[in-house]
Parts: sequence; C-alpha cells; structure tokens
Amino acid sequence: MTQSQSSPAEQLAALRAFYPTSEVALAQLHREIDAFEQALHGAAPHWGTRMPGRDWTPAQEAEHTILVNEGTAKLARLLLSERPLRETAPQEGRTENGRRLAPPGTEPGPEQPLETLLARNAATRALLAGVQADPNPDRTFPHPFMGNIDALDWLRMAAWHTRHHRKTLQAGVDRLTAGERTED
Repeated sequence: MTQSQSSPAEQLAALRAFYPTSEVALAQLHREIDAFEQALHGAAPHWGTRMPGRDWTPAQEAEHTILVNEGTAKLARLLLSERPLRETAPQEGRTENGRRLAPPGTEPGPEQPLETLLARNAATRALLAGVQADPNPDRTFPHPFMGNIDALDWLRMAAWHTRHHRKTLQAGVDRLTAGERTED
C-alpha cells in the first residue's frame, strides 16, 4: 500500500483486502506485535542511535508504534462498547516530502529504556486480547489520513502500521549493524 499515491478510499480498500475479517486482522496484529517485540530485542545494541534515513532512534520508532497501538486498543474498545461517542472533529494528517508525519499524541519523546517499552508492548497485547470487531459504520472515529473508520478498520490499520514500523526498525538496525552512519 503506497500511502502518498492512494486516496483514503483506496487505502481503506487495500486494508480490507489484506485483512478481510476480524479474525484475520486480529491474528495478524498479534503476530506483528510478537514480531515487533523480537525486533525490539534485536535493536538493543543501537537503542539510542538515530537510524540512517530516519529522524528517529530505534527507541523512538518503538515508542511511536506502541503509542499508536495503545490508542488503537482503547479506541477499538470504546467503539465496540455501548458508551456514547462524543462528536470529534477530524484532524487532517500532516505530510512532509511525501511521508506521513506522526499525529499529535503519537510523537515519541526522549528514549525510554527497552524494558519499559517491552512492558508497554505486552500491556497493549493484553488490552487487545478478546477484542472482536464487526464492521459498524454507525460507530466510527476519525483517522487523520483515512477519515471516519470503525473498530475493525482501526484494528486493520494497527496491524498494517505495526508491520510497517517493524520492517522500518529492522532495516534501520540492519544498516547500523553493517556500519552505516547517520548523516547529521
């Protein structure tokens, strides 16, 4: 899925094709969270080093991904509940040089220790345990790049997002391990 070249409707259609059911989306999300955890362990030797071609260190890449997953888990649970939803104005996602920028609230701060982020990743996995979502166009929340989406689409996005950042993290760590240095 090429984000910058696709419309929100095309991106959503691609997510739905890639993760056609709640069971598939959740199974893949859990696999990605587990694979992400392994990638975090592999990143430990370079934890505070900015990755080549990235603005973030492995620690910051990890924190951003976990922040998104924490928010998605809470949001999916809200959308699946009977609690009333507040009217929420959509916030347009920001891009720079064709790349999406982390929305407010998902930007990483100073490096957190690996152990702290591993614990948060595990807590997110637990928060997602047992979440079953069916399509429900009446219970949506705005995504900064995809418009109003329901709980199932949020879970689909989290699976894709986790996979994307896991692969980015692994590629950055591989480049650091090979001796490539970041440009200042």
